This record gives sequence, structure tokens and C-alpha cells, in this order.
Amino acid sequence: MSRLTYILIILCLFLGCSDRKEYTTAIEKAKSLMCSHPDSSLAILKGLEADADHFSINLRMQYLLYLTDAKNKNFVDFTSDSLTTELVNYFDASGTKEERMLAHYLQGRALADIGESPEAIQEYYNALEYADTVTCTKGTYNLNTLIGIYGQMSAVFHEQNLPNDEIWAIKKYIDCVKQTGDSIRYYGERTQLIRPLFLLGKKDTILSIIKDSYNSLDKLGCHKDAAELLTYPIFIHLERHETKKAKRLMDIFEHQSGLFDKNGNIKQGREHYYYSKGTYELQLGKLDSAEYYFRKLIPFSPDAYHGMMQVYQSKKNIDSVVYYSKLREAALDSLHNKMQIDVVHQTAALYNYNRSQKIAEKEKTKAHNAKLVAINCVVVFLFVVSLLSIYYHHNQRKKKAEIRHLEKSLYSAKSQKIEIQEELQQLRAKNYEALIKSKEAKMQELKSTIAELQKKQNIPSEADELQEFANSNIAQLFYKKSENKTEKLVPTNAEWELLLQEFNKYMPAAYERFCINASLSTLELHTTILLILNFPEGIIVKMTASSSPAISTAKARANYKLFNKKEASSFKRNLISSLK
Repeated sequence: MSRLTYILIILCLFLGCSDRKEYTTAIEKAKSLMCSHPDSSLAILKGLEADADHFSINLRMQYLLYLTDAKNKNFVDFTSDSLTTELVNYFDASGTKEERMLAHYLQGRALADIGESPEAIQEYYNALEYADTVTCTKGTYNLNTLIGIYGQMSAVFHEQNLPNDEIWAIKKYIDCVKQTGDSIRYYGERTQLIRPLFLLGKKDTILSIIKDSYNSLDKLGCHKDAAELLTYPIFIHLERHETKKAKRLMDIFEHQSGLFDKNGNIKQGREHYYYSKGTYELQLGKLDSAEYYFRKLIPFSPDAYHGMMQVYQSKKNIDSVVYYSKLREAALDSLHNKMQIDVVHQTAALYNYNRSQKIAEKEKTKAHNAKLVAINCVVVFLFVVSLLSIYYHHNQRKKKAEIRHLEKSLYSAKSQKIEIQEELQQLRAKNYEALIKSKEAKMQELKSTIAELQKKQNIPSEADELQEFANSNIAQLFYKKSENKTEKLVPTNAEWELLLQEFNKYMPAAYERFCINASLSTLELHTTILLILNFPEGIIVKMTASSSPAISTAKARANYKLFNKKEASSFKRNLISSLK
């Protein structure tokens, strides 16, 4: 190769490095503007689009990562998760922890936009795993990413009607907002807790939060923002017939919020305040004024019909009461039907977040590492013991491998048994005697195989294991709950975890099939265990704080995952048959 060729190669490399430095500087500039001026950041990154194909693979992926984040911050909806999946795969393999956190967060945003809420939540949790190990302090890019993660999680939890999870996410969100040092934003964002707290009926907590946020914002001079917070306490005080307290807050709201025009009409989207206004007038006995405000609410909420009913009840106009009662019933039926459709759609996307499982895995890893350190410290003194331990564990692993092999054979035999049982039912209906006898013979052979496998390794039958599980303290506690012999019918998360541990203890093979191999969601798994313990469906609905359609869907999905049957009706029969 000539000297000229070497010179040209070196010159090209030098120019390439120069360009790369220029591009890197531009990307860093866009990153620094991402939170404060996302539109400017997007403009900078779009300006590099024509040159992106010439970037190195690492620089190109960084460019795509921050371009995607800029689009997200400029409210550009995702229509696919193909790019974000590529980003996750790349940065999981060769990125920094900050880049991995951002990639998983953007993957969650993409999945949420295309309607995959369960998978979106899982990606947000994946992002949070990296947040534990990166710097998330005031002014950092990572803190703003963390704020986005918790904010989006709370939105998904709200859509899925999971108020307790929503409260958890919002508290984390406002803790992060507090770290920014923006007091006005912090006190304003705290009011996001009102929505899930209202669903849980915690109205005194709502009043306390709003009072604190109102006083804090008012002291900061944000009188308009503070006044806008008062609609909920006004409604709660009127609901409690605390008319004077409501009136004091109504005066502040109407004069300081800036939401009313000169004719007294409230800003579009806030019309539900007319219900509070009408209720206040009704409690004062001003029926005509009350009717005026309830009529203004009619185009916006079925609550208006309830208000009109109260007015005409006070006027003793029975015909009008009946008329508005029918209108309210029709409006509520329509709303109920929509809610039922939403429940079906949400139930179809039920998921298992696996948070407790992830925590347990982390703790297990920490304990394992601590054990290794301890062994290394005393290895000189425990050399002989270590040799014996290695020999013992070798035998244990060998034995466990044999047991796993037998359990797989056992599970295979039981699966064939279920299939043959179903074929027998069909064949009996068609009166195929010869085939029936053949299948019955195969059934007996499988039963003998199952019994022999269980006997060979001294494995108790699953019927015996089920009885021991049912007799355990935690199972008995669940039975007491179903008989209203405890303070609360709905089990706590700790009680569910304990029930799963006992299930694993007494029925390890079933636990592996249902809890590990089948990828059941939380609701599907809880429903499965309660059916194994022979709880009626009505009790299962109450214990899981769910609905009958949700439980029916959970049974159908679990039946498909475990037995490849799509209907809900045969799930319990298939479940019990698999345990015999």
C-alpha cells in the first residue's frame, strides 16, 4: 500500500472524527434542552436526520434514543413499538444504566400508546430497576425521566381502575417533583391523589390534602391555582350538609379561580360545578335557583337529572319526579353499559406485575452473594465441611433432577389422562363402544403409571397434598374470611403472598405448573388457587375485589393457558381433574 493511500486513510479518519465530535456536541446540546425546551431539542435532532445514516452504530443509536424522547416530550404519539424494541435490545446489551432506563421508559410509552397497558407497566418497572443505580437528583436528566416513569404508571393504573396502585405511583411521582425544588408544581401535583382517594371513599384525606395544598399555594401567591383546587371540598361539604363551610369555599372559588365569565358561566370542561351550585341552592330552599343550575348541567352529566328529581320532590310534583327519574335511569344505564364494555376490555388485558417476585429474586441474589462472602472468609477453617457440603449438594441436585424428571412424566401422564377423559365423554355420546373400551384401558394404564411414579419417589398424591394445603393456617384464614369471621373479607397482599408460599410448600408440582410455567396474571392465579380450595365464585369476586365478568374472563384465560380450553365453564373441572 502506497504512502499516499495511508495519508488519505488517516485524513478520512480525522475528518470522520471531526464530524463525529460535531454531531456529539449537537446531541448533547439537544439533551440539555430536552426538559426545559423540548421543541428546541426536537428541532436540533431533526436537523441531524439527513446525516444519521453516516453515524457510527453507537452514535446512531444514541441519536435515535434522544430523538424518540424528544418526540415523546412534544406529545407525538407512538404508532408502533418496533423502534423502541430495537433501542431496548441495543442499550441492554451495550448501553449505560441511564440509557437503559430511558430506553425501557420509551418502550413503555410506545406500548401504552398502542394499547398494550400490561406490557407498558412491565417496561416501566424494568426502567425503575435501573433508576435504583443511577443519579436522580435536582436538575438531572435522569430525575425528569423518573418523573415521567411514575407519571405514566399512575395514568395506566387509573385507566385499569387500580386506585391503590395509582396512589403508590402518584406518591412516588410527587416525591420526585419535590426534588426539583419547584414548590408551586409540587403542591399542584399533590392534588392528583384526589382522584384515586375519591374512588376509595377517603374523603377526609382529600380534605386534608387540599387544605394543605391550598394554604401553601396561597402563601406562594398562586391565588388562582389555589382557588381551582376547591371544587372537591365544596362537593364533600355539601354532601355532608355543611352548607356554611361550602359557601365560604364557593365564594373563594367563584371570585379567585378565574374560571367564570362576566355572566357567571364556568369554563368549558368544568360544568360539573353547576351540580354543587344547584345543591347549595337546594339546601337553602331556593328551588327555582337550584333548578336553573341543574338545567345548565343537563347537557354535561346525568347527575343533573338527580338534581331535578330533588327539586320536584321538594315541589311535590310527582309527575316531574317520575319523568326525571326515567331520564336519569336511562342515562345511568347508558353509562353502565359503557363501563361494562370497559371492564371487559380491561379484564382482557389483566396482567401480573411480578413486583413481589422481583423483590424476592433481588433479596435471594443478595443473600446468595453474602453467603459466598462468608464462605470465602472462613474457607480455611471449613475446608472439610465444604467437601462434605459439596458431596451432599451433589446428591441433592441429582435427587432433585430425578424428581423433576418424574414430575414431568407425572404431569405428562395427567395431561393425557385429561385428554382421554374428554375424548371418552365425546365417544360415549356417539356410542363408539370399541374406542371407549380402548380409551378406558389407556386411562387405567395411565392411572397405574401415575401411582407408580408417585410411589417410586415417595411422592404423596396431589389429593393428599391438597388436603394438607387446605388444612394450613393461611388457607383456614381464607375460609374464615369467606364466612365473615374476620374483620376484612379482602385479603392483604401479605396474606396472598403467604397463601402462595403455602401452596408451593404443600403442592410444589402444581405450584410450578400454575405459578411459574403458565405465566398466569395475578387475578388468574388468585382465582385458580381459590377454585382449588373450592371457594364459590361469588366469594372469589369479593376476595379479589373484582367483578363477575372479570372473574369469568380470568377463568377463561387461565383455562386456555393451562389446558388449551377457551371457555370459563370447564376450568374448575379441568383444574380438579389435573390434581387427581
